[in-house]
Amino acid sequence: MSSMNRRDFLRQSTVAAAGVAFAPSAFAAPTVLTPRRVRPRTAAGTLVFRPTFVQRGVGPHLLDWAYATDHKWDAFHSNITASPDTGVVISDTEGHERFGVDVRWNVEGFGYLFLTADNGGEHYTLPSDGRTVELDLNVELAKSRVLRNRRRLAQHVADGWQPSREVDGLLGLSDGLYEDATRATDETRRAQLAQDALRHALWAGERMELEKARHDIARRGRRDFFIGCDARAFFQMDPDTFLDLFTELFDYATVTYYLRYSASGVTDFEPAEGDKRFDTRDVLVDRLRGRGLTVEGRPLFWPYPSVTPDWLRNKSYDDVLRYVERHVREVVGHYGDRMYAWEVVNEFHDWANETQLTPEQTVAVTRLACEVARDTAPNVHRLINNCCPFAEYVQLKKWGERDALYPQRTPWEFMRDLVDADVDFTITGQQMYFPYRDLQDTIVLIERFEQFGRPVQLTEVGASSGPSRRSVLDGSLDFPTEPYIWHRPWDEALQADWLEGLYTLAYSKPWIEACNWYDFLDGVSWLPNGGLVRDAQGEPKPAFHRLLKLKQEWGLG
Repeated sequence: MSSMNRRDFLRQSTVAAAGVAFAPSAFAAPTVLTPRRVRPRTAAGTLVFRPTFVQRGVGPHLLDWAYATDHKWDAFHSNITASPDTGVVISDTEGHERFGVDVRWNVEGFGYLFLTADNGGEHYTLPSDGRTVELDLNVELAKSRVLRNRRRLAQHVADGWQPSREVDGLLGLSDGLYEDATRATDETRRAQLAQDALRHALWAGERMELEKARHDIARRGRRDFFIGCDARAFFQMDPDTFLDLFTELFDYATVTYYLRYSASGVTDFEPAEGDKRFDTRDVLVDRLRGRGLTVEGRPLFWPYPSVTPDWLRNKSYDDVLRYVERHVREVVGHYGDRMYAWEVVNEFHDWANETQLTPEQTVAVTRLACEVARDTAPNVHRLINNCCPFAEYVQLKKWGERDALYPQRTPWEFMRDLVDADVDFTITGQQMYFPYRDLQDTIVLIERFEQFGRPVQLTEVGASSGPSRRSVLDGSLDFPTEPYIWHRPWDEALQADWLEGLYTLAYSKPWIEACNWYDFLDGVSWLPNGGLVRDAQGEPKPAFHRLLKLKQEWGLG
């Protein structure tokens, strides 16, 4: 097992009968989800993706677990396995006919990232006659990315963009190397050509997406766009210093209402049921609004282990409904129109589920909370926030650190179920901490949420700036022992590069209304050294200055 085990990865990528039998008020109407058609299982063979390790470093070069995704790129559970010796093996897709395989593969010169092999967009099927069929993992990864680049290039050119000479050269080089790999007869030679094709295709894909984004920004000009951040550092540094720095960079702030919370300087919002502590949050909301910031409250319901008190965890489904109705009405009503939006539920897509609800019940709770929020403050937006964008937890069958009791959905599938059930939310929210994916994968995934017809917020985004002297000494972030993840080992300049790339892609999409960094201050940030200032004295990091420069370029300063 590599040093990034299943539990560590999931922590970073960030029980009642089915159906609804109880409605405490008119806002809790019964919900029945339409079953998705899944083909019956039939006897099938085995597909094996054999790796050839041409990397020169010590590795690891292939993570010892993988997962499968369907033709829409949603993760599903299967019997897929991965190891350096046997490769990637799959023989039971649990009813999914067409699929891709997602593996973490070391591409030296680019990064040790999760990549999808999807047969160049056509996807794979299991052999139908019980045979074992072997494919070359190196070639399949290269083919999938090279052919995707061709499709993205055609899409972008049709929209009026032309690639630079650099991007055109990288695309041509990756295409040529891939074609050479398909003709090579020597296994090692074929693997090396495919690996080189993949490396150049990854660089080409990222640069193509960023060039197209900058083209769209220049073409459309300035637009309304929130640049935001969590504001709890108000309690963790001098408040006036915080506000001066924060308002220089941000026009949007999120204020947290975690029922139970252990971060320094931040008190529990509801340490005992019914004992809500509005006072300190009211001060923060008033100070932020006094500086002209737009404020969002979050979350109204988040049953995650670290923030869920026992008095909520042990409630029955009927009692959860009663609590949610009462809680939402009181909290939303306390602020009225002073909030721009409320994050109604957080990470409720079969990930944060300490109350152990069925998929149908999570939809019903979400609908109840949205309807009560709308009834209480109709002018305030209702945001659904999702984490784990690529949904690796579906393969691992995990609710946080708890074993999942029910089949799980990806964030996209959860949002689809909410739309199908006519849940009255107004903003789609998706977290995007560095997802162990390149920037092209990242924006392709985000684009899937446009179809739900609501503005999208990238609600929590972040990347580490790598180890510092302090983090090494206190043990919070040591020097890495694995291959670097993206471009080179994380440092402050690379953090700024990733920030610039993600914000540029987000700003180029007119249906994305906000991109919110998480967190502001190193030392207490969710990602180790993931803040924009180094210390409580407020020393800005390069990422702070890079974001300020982007604001000025876009006319948002």
